[in-house]
Amino acid sequence: MRMREGREEAEAARAAIRPPKDDAHEHRFAPGHVPMTPAQTIALQRTAGNTAVSRAVGDSSGAQPKIPWAARTTNSKRTQDDVGIERGESPPQQQQRVAKEQQATRSTRSGRAGTTVKGKEKAEEPEEIGNPTLQFTSQYVGPQTQSLAGNQEIGFDQVATLRRADGMTTPAEEAYDFWQEVADENHQIAPNAVNYRPKKSKRSWVVDGPFRPPYNTEDGTIVNAADHISFNDSPGFSGSMRMTNGYWLSVYEVKFRWKVRRKQGGRFTKNEPYWTSDEMVHRVESAFDPQNPDASAQVTVNTAGNRTWNVVLPD
Repeated sequence: MRMREGREEAEAARAAIRPPKDDAHEHRFAPGHVPMTPAQTIALQRTAGNTAVSRAVGDSSGAQPKIPWAARTTNSKRTQDDVGIERGESPPQQQQRVAKEQQATRSTRSGRAGTTVKGKEKAEEPEEIGNPTLQFTSQYVGPQTQSLAGNQEIGFDQVATLRRADGMTTPAEEAYDFWQEVADENHQIAPNAVNYRPKKSKRSWVVDGPFRPPYNTEDGTIVNAADHISFNDSPGFSGSMRMTNGYWLSVYEVKFRWKVRRKQGGRFTKNEPYWTSDEMVHRVESAFDPQNPDASAQVTVNTAGNRTWNVVLPD
């Protein structure tokens, strides 16, 4: 009786795994001797049991009973060769990276590693550009009297220094655009003047020469340090422009102002938004006596003085 039941189970197994007549692989195996697919084996396990599967596999392949796709037990593991995974790192780098990021997220929520992750994020963010300080100092460096026959330097020395905000590490030139503007007027008596009539010259507000980005430090007029930028200027008539024999400076007035904004990329422009300082004014007067042209006269000076501003940068 048991032998008959065994033959019936084997017959049922062979029928379950027999491929259709139009199967592309039918010519490679004799009827009833085609290897079982995983799906067929699982279906047979659920209907006829592992014993029937063993007999079916043994009958169709001629090998010893084997159940290659049997359900895993708690102690069984498939190797990389079994599942077709290419040998390499375990787990792969991508999985390791994702796992570390997930761990960092969990640590941040717990508060243990929050400081480290947060600190890393802060380091990658650009530093906030704070409000700088602008300091201006000036003095008169000319003579107390003027003579038509003399060679005299009548002018001023001044320094405008922009200091970055306290606590910042970004270099000043990378944090701010800083430039100087000037307007001036003078009345001069030249040797060919009719009846010692002075010639007047006036200039409206313009950007003052080199005192703007990019900062040229070659001649010493600009100091570009990490924490500050200084404009060292000598407005007036000095050097090659001093008052020479036969010339008289009746009136000289020069005004300065400074503009600051957060650094803008690309080429320097005067576009807004920017902060503007108050105007600082130097003035020199010396009365000439046409009735006594050889006489010297006193030089009256009003120096702009010193000033400090707490710059408030516009948004």
